[in-house]
Amino acid sequence: LLAGKHIVVAGYGWCGKGVALRARGLGALVVVTEVNPVRALEAAMDGFQVMTMAQAARIGDVFITVTGNKHILTAEHFPLMKDGAMVCNSGHFDIEIDLVGLQKLTADVAYGVRHEVDEY
Repeated sequence: LLAGKHIVVAGYGWCGKGVALRARGLGALVVVTEVNPVRALEAAMDGFQVMTMAQAARIGDVFITVTGNKHILTAEHFPLMKDGAMVCNSGHFDIEIDLVGLQKLTADVAYGVRHEVDEY
């Protein structure tokens, strides 16, 4: 259930727009992080709250990266996140999420919840 949850969508290209619109349609409170000022303006004009990832990390419940760039979620963002936050990548590669940095911050060994889902 996404209604009332803060969904952080990193990137507002074609995929990011679709994810953000679908999340809003499901009742989520959507925050967009975007470094391109034109796309950030588009997100704001479409009614989404726009902020940096450092700001969004403090309020997000679910983080979805759809940029195709690397280092979108880094080791500096993970300690700011709520306990139980969900991090998702909607791309072909996991370079958007700093998994090495996340593993260094993890006290326990990560374990697989199910196929392609790990808990840290």
